[in-house]
Amino acid sequence: MESASPASVIGRLVDELSWAGSSIRRLRNGGQGDENVLTAEVMLLLSLLPRTAFLGGLLMAAHGADKTRALVTSGLENATVQMFPDEITIPGTRIRVQPDAAIGQDNAAVLIEAKGTRKAARFQKTQLAREYLALMTGPREHKLLLIIMDTAPPVRIQSAGRLDLFDGVKVGLEELCSAAAFSADDGQRLSRAIPETVCWITSQEIQAVVANAAAHYPCIDVSLAGTLRRLAEGVTHAIDWHSGRTEMAFPPQSGGQL
Repeated sequence: MESASPASVIGRLVDELSWAGSSIRRLRNGGQGDENVLTAEVMLLLSLLPRTAFLGGLLMAAHGADKTRALVTSGLENATVQMFPDEITIPGTRIRVQPDAAIGQDNAAVLIEAKGTRKAARFQKTQLAREYLALMTGPREHKLLLIIMDTAPPVRIQSAGRLDLFDGVKVGLEELCSAAAFSADDGQRLSRAIPETVCWITSQEIQAVVANAAAHYPCIDVSLAGTLRRLAEGVTHAIDWHSGRTEMAFPPQSGGQL
């Protein structure tokens, strides 16, 4: 009997990294610059912080799919946030897709794809098209694909160069629709729906959102306020460290040393 997938963020990350084989050696420095490690660190903290102000603030600061982002944000408090969710099979094909993270609601689904901070990071040729098609063939009424990047579009697409994000999603989409036996009308409908479904935000914008939310979050309990501050600082520090802007994995703590 196959064991159930681990529920915790750390468990999901370890399970994901276990498939790296000999390339796991690249993580000996703590995984600096690795998109899976970075995404797990940031999403774990965002899932723990007050949802509407922090994760909701992130979604509202993103670019594109305005109506869908607003709808998803309104239901975040009761949403499920999962890192490295189970693979999604595109109907009619053997093509499997695993986004970096997913947010689930009763009537909405969000898939999140994060690109690491390494220079010249690029998406596989049909990566965005596969994730978009997997999302659009799902059962939820409202759908959102959030792309997190180190810099604003254009995006680098393997074998296609630098493209506008929406054009990057279209790369390979027609081919995938054909493989799934979709009609030409269905393919055109899916292509037209990209602007109302796909959005993006940069890591630096996430830092700004989190810092602003932490600075203005109303909290009179000193201990709780400190907890919110430490969690928010963790997001900023993780992004800075993976980007190479800070040298230490953990900032020094005040009040003496252990």
